[in-house]
Amino acid sequence: MSENKPKRLESAKAVSAALRQYYEDIWAGHPLAWSVVSSNPLNDICRMLGIRVAYPENYACVCAAQHFSEKYCTIAEANNYKPELCSYIRNNFGYLLAQDNDHPLGGIPKPDLLMVVSNACLNYLKWFDALRLFFDKPYVVLNTPHRMFDYEVPDYYIRYVAREIEECIGQLEKISGNKVTDQKLKETAHLSREQGKYWRELLDLNKAVPAPMNLSDLANLIFVPSSLSGTQHGVDLLKLATAEIKERIKKREGAIQDERHRLVMFNIPPWYRLGFVNYFAQRGCVFPFGDYNRYLWYTQDFEDTDPIEYFAKKGLSFGLDGGCGSTIAETLYGCIGDRLARDIKEFKIDGAVVAINKSCKIMSTGALDVANLIHERFHLPVVLIDVDQADERTYAEGQVQQRLEAFFEMLENK
Repeated sequence: MSENKPKRLESAKAVSAALRQYYEDIWAGHPLAWSVVSSNPLNDICRMLGIRVAYPENYACVCAAQHFSEKYCTIAEANNYKPELCSYIRNNFGYLLAQDNDHPLGGIPKPDLLMVVSNACLNYLKWFDALRLFFDKPYVVLNTPHRMFDYEVPDYYIRYVAREIEECIGQLEKISGNKVTDQKLKETAHLSREQGKYWRELLDLNKAVPAPMNLSDLANLIFVPSSLSGTQHGVDLLKLATAEIKERIKKREGAIQDERHRLVMFNIPPWYRLGFVNYFAQRGCVFPFGDYNRYLWYTQDFEDTDPIEYFAKKGLSFGLDGGCGSTIAETLYGCIGDRLARDIKEFKIDGAVVAINKSCKIMSTGALDVANLIHERFHLPVVLIDVDQADERTYAEGQVQQRLEAFFEMLENK
């Protein structure tokens, strides 16, 4: 087996530094909001009001990556948080209930308020309602209804969410003691839109052969649109990464030295085993894209002339090529057709890894159907692996490697 480790992006150092600085900054003052990392426009708006924002979902990924998930999930389950719950939730409550101060990156401070949006994961509302009961803090909910039809979302959806945002702004102004200005709204909406443009450009650049980025690069970069939305720093980081990727393409420099196979990854990667891409790289396999990073984050561009309307559309922004207001499930499985066929062709994909994720029922529902479709319609080798995004206890190294060995053999014989 050849030595063929992925070559890390230089810009990843700046992203890692921004991540560390972010976790330092959230301790620097109050008020502090806990929020979801979905396309929640309230995150952008909070920064205008001097409200810092922390993301327990992102922090659960950090906990898993630094191998704290066994500790936290065990503590949560000992306090009657069921193993069937999302491991992000169990990591979060395990962290809160831990009786020591040994936490990754120093932990996250207790919140002064909680914010949630209804446009994404079905767990969000119940999770944050449980946090409301735990902390007894103000709870700001942005209701973003899902569309129930195939065509573009009607204007009354946009008007409804715009009014919801204005009402939430009033609550946040009262909590912070500050006021949102029209100028700040325009600036922040524009920065949020610019981030989206750079993110989509980055993903499209990975169509190049050899692929300039691997799955681990994309997993690192996703911190920017998920946690630094609406900031100049976020725009600058993505701009830096884009420039580096373009330079790699110009030099025909790939993420791995000897690219022989290009794979697509379905589902959330196991954050505690991102190094598993090295195992693929040693077999000449690279991941130019996955459904998690391509079909969920900043999928569409919206005009930002009217910032409230822009934020309303952002709050409804799950969906592709035909409006917004989709559920995650509709977005993901709506792509398993012409959109996926186009991406498989343009990214030159010749194999697929489909993860069945114990924690994320939405992203794992229909995984076997996806695997069958890829094999039967696109005639590509497929491997199914059982993982959990943030509970390391569930990962069976031997079983996964055994399945991958059989998959590599199929790839070579294709």
